[in-house]
Amino acid sequence: MTLMHRAMLAVLLLASAHTTADAQAAWPDRPIRFIVTSAAGGGIDLMARILADGLSRQLPKPVVIENNGSAGGLVATKMVVNAEPDGYTFLFQGPGYAALPYIHRDPGFDVDKDFAPVSLIAQFPLVLITRPALGVKTLPEFIALVKANPGKHNFGSSGVGGASHIPLEAIKDEAGLDMAHIPFRGSGQTTGALIAGQIDLTIDGLAPQIGNIEAGTVVPLAVSTKERAPSMPNLATIGETLPGFVYPMWVAVFAPGKTPKAIVDKMSEAISNAIKDPAVKKRLDELKVTAVGSTPAELARFVSEQLAFNKAIIQKARIQSGN
Repeated sequence: MTLMHRAMLAVLLLASAHTTADAQAAWPDRPIRFIVTSAAGGGIDLMARILADGLSRQLPKPVVIENNGSAGGLVATKMVVNAEPDGYTFLFQGPGYAALPYIHRDPGFDVDKDFAPVSLIAQFPLVLITRPALGVKTLPEFIALVKANPGKHNFGSSGVGGASHIPLEAIKDEAGLDMAHIPFRGSGQTTGALIAGQIDLTIDGLAPQIGNIEAGTVVPLAVSTKERAPSMPNLATIGETLPGFVYPMWVAVFAPGKTPKAIVDKMSEAISNAIKDPAVKKRLDELKVTAVGSTPAELARFVSEQLAFNKAIIQKARIQSGN
């Protein structure tokens, strides 16, 4: 390579670096997409829309929501994997993020390489519920009942490998329960089956079950978080019966893996600021969730723990999606 060719190459590389830096500095200069791994109208979708509203007031361009709950969130997750890593497509995902790599033989992505953690948005408790006809009021009473009648009781989830199936399998394993699993399509169907007496146990978000608890159509046994829920301080945690058990529901934002760090950091900061907005905080409080707004590094550590927990349960219970 001649001296002139080297000089021209240096000029081109410098120009390319300036163009990339300018694009990152101008971000965002067009609307941003949040790909949400659930259908419109559910709790996760609502949290995504609350955050999008807050971000649209923080950033010069709006954040728009696209829903795709197909295949338990797998389709939406792969959409983000295959998106341009330019800071205009993000994944809004819950616990399924930590389960998908293990319930599918070939999920089509590497969870360690194909995503950049951005921010943990919120955590909230799941509540373990049973039906009144069983005559139990606490988790120890339920465990004693099932152990006295092995194979005669069952539990329902909102789908194989979903955010209700995994913790129920963990409870079943830790408590040594002989129970059959009956999957449904969504938490609404599962709750309906419990109320109708078709299943004996399920787990769901606390907020959507408060009405049923107050009406007496379901009996709360415990919550899945480390601490008791502030809205129901008399309700025990699962960990008070099964020491060390913690399974909070959570939602977080991820970017495609090669998204520039400068953009990831800007989005993380914008999310933190949006969550501090009194209007956003009020709306999240009404959903009985604890707003977080973490750094990318904090989310990475949290997800690492969730991946290990889900992998252990999924492999032990041999949960597979079939593909």
